[in-house]
Amino acid sequence: MTDEQTPSKPASLNKALKLGFRAAYDSLGYVVAASFAAFLITAIVLTLMGLLSANVKQLHPAGMLLGLPALLAAWLGAVGIFYYAKKAIYHEAPAPADTLEGIRKLAGPAIALFVVDGLVSALLLGDLVFFLLAFRANGGLAFAALGIISAYIALMWFLMSLYHLPLLVAQLTMDSGPKVLVILRKSFLIAADNPGFTVGLFVAIIAFAVLCALPAMIGIALLFPGAAAFVLTCSLRELFIKYGIVEEEPEIVEDKPWKLPS
Repeated sequence: MTDEQTPSKPASLNKALKLGFRAAYDSLGYVVAASFAAFLITAIVLTLMGLLSANVKQLHPAGMLLGLPALLAAWLGAVGIFYYAKKAIYHEAPAPADTLEGIRKLAGPAIALFVVDGLVSALLLGDLVFFLLAFRANGGLAFAALGIISAYIALMWFLMSLYHLPLLVAQLTMDSGPKVLVILRKSFLIAADNPGFTVGLFVAIIAFAVLCALPAMIGIALLFPGAAAFVLTCSLRELFIKYGIVEEEPEIVEDKPWKLPS
């Protein structure tokens, strides 16, 4: 794969979603097992951190950092699942052990991206809350304008974040490698150049998460991480096809013998 090409054809969100959910269904056993394993490990780490925090007499805001190991465990689990999903979608015959292989290969840049994503997200959400509270308390056009600008920047950031993990995995086969700055730059360019596709994908992922959360969070534990990885990886592949980075696969037409209608 080369890093960048010129656009060749529009990307189809409907096609990306259809292929993504179909690929997740074809690997349903893996999706359920990997999603549950990631959920279980995250829950165990969170429980251990909760037991640790119970020994702290006064839990000040810094105590919230005790939840970071659980978030990191979930993040690394997602990295492994995305690695498997990429191999499955590109017909590279993955095995469940490739999940751990993906974590091993990408642990360094994945942790760096986790830190950057966490810091930027916390900063943007903190700014948004600050300006909204300031506007509510004091009013004023300046606070309202700053609140709107903060909301727009935060939304753009979260739209970009859709592509962070699939790009992290995809960069392994590219000359520039899985570097954080490269991933941030490409995710911004992709989101800016494909606003309709990206917003539609964001809405689809949020809707899917809500559906998974409705039956007592069972879908979040057994389905969402794995299925979302397949959908987002297929979506990035559809954009790569647009830019000529990968070739579009021909549609498979079932070859049936011709006969006269009865």
